[in-house]
Amino acid sequence: KDGFESCIGTNHLGHYLLAHDLLPCLEMSKSDNGPTIVVTASSVHDPEQPGGSVGGKNGADLGDLSGLGLILDPNAVAAGTAPSMASGSSEFSGSKVYADSKLMNVMFAREATKRWSPGVRLLAFNPGFIPSSGLFREPRKDNWFAATAFTFVATYIAKFAVPIDVGGARLAALATSSTSEFGSGEYLSAATGSAAVTKADGFDDAVVRAGARA
Repeated sequence: KDGFESCIGTNHLGHYLLAHDLLPCLEMSKSDNGPTIVVTASSVHDPEQPGGSVGGKNGADLGDLSGLGLILDPNAVAAGTAPSMASGSSEFSGSKVYADSKLMNVMFAREATKRWSPGVRLLAFNPGFIPSSGLFREPRKDNWFAATAFTFVATYIAKFAVPIDVGGARLAALATSSTSEFGSGEYLSAATGSAAVTKADGFDDAVVRAGARA
């Protein structure tokens, strides 16, 4: 009813609004390293990563952002015929909308670094591909058998998934790091299946790739 898809609202818009409203308080921080906002992104926006090809949707694609409610016809919204995807597409995909929201997380951290106070550091990171978590529920709804089989292969055979505690360790490392370790606007990620938590081990600023627009 607000003109945007609920996953986008939960994973991106709500987090952006919270960070924006907390900004005046963060700017008053007396921390030695200054205030830090850590945004949990993901590699699923990247079509070259394992999660980016789930459902055959080829990663994230935000198109012209016409599905975010900025230019939607209110009559179409009321009738339920408005676009359901950020790109403006009316063909809904639970796995793709999640990938789109994760790309928005990375873009938020990078753009806010340019626009907000230089004293507030923003970092986005990929906790690792963790299909065993509850956050993989949408692909299971789309195709339970395929998603379950994929999780099994990723975790026990191909081993390109990582345990949940690796993601938690990365979050903790970033939240407690210094600006000399991780600079504002960086998107931190590691090689597929890696348990790296530090830059020395391979958890470093990564290239951001999205899917090709149709």
